[in-house]
Amino acid sequence: MAIHQLKLIGRREIARNTTEFKFNKPANFTFIPGQYAGFTLINPGVTDVRGVTRRFSLANIPDDDFIAIALRIIEPSAYKRLLNQLVIGDEIKFAGPTGNFILPNETNTPVILIAGGIGITPFYSMIREASKYKSPRDITLFYGNQTREESAYLDELYTLQKENPHFNFIPTLAVPDDHWQGETGFISDIMIRKYVPDLQKPFYYVCGSSVMVTTLQETLAEMGINEDNIKVEDFPGY
Repeated sequence: MAIHQLKLIGRREIARNTTEFKFNKPANFTFIPGQYAGFTLINPGVTDVRGVTRRFSLANIPDDDFIAIALRIIEPSAYKRLLNQLVIGDEIKFAGPTGNFILPNETNTPVILIAGGIGITPFYSMIREASKYKSPRDITLFYGNQTREESAYLDELYTLQKENPHFNFIPTLAVPDDHWQGETGFISDIMIRKYVPDLQKPFYYVCGSSVMVTTLQETLAEMGINEDNIKVEDFPGY
């Protein structure tokens, strides 16, 4: 696996307490949407028990001229604090890509993506890529958050749904505001059945916190979904 030093070239707030970091992309670097990479702080003044490296799913698509990651800056670890203190031009070590949380090559089978919070990042990459290249794959995304303000890439996903006739976007909020028109509450078997007429046909992908992933994995199993058709990826927190 190649190791590179990347420079921070941009940052923006994409939701409450959630920041997207953009780094320059090494020459000839490519990956498959859904994969992740390791990001290592260089000569940090302090560390924590988990060290100076964390793994993040790549939020960009292979054709972008940058590498993007996104994370929530809540109850920050030493790693998060230091990453958030980087200024434009600062460098970080990068190793990747790796991981097999990727869509199948064949596009005839529909996929159900289930994201909680910042677990949206690998799916955002997958959906952008599918939309750009007009993939015939039917994609349904269930995306759960506490509030609208905490929903990363929400407007971008609404736009992708308008552009891609094969993409069905189902956001849900635990604490909706008075103007919210999406689903409410947590993603459940009832909600999934409402939008997925043939439960046995799709592949299912679940990404989010460890608790959320475990819960949804159990829910899908109780719904009779073949475990071979379920892929999961959890974000343990940083």
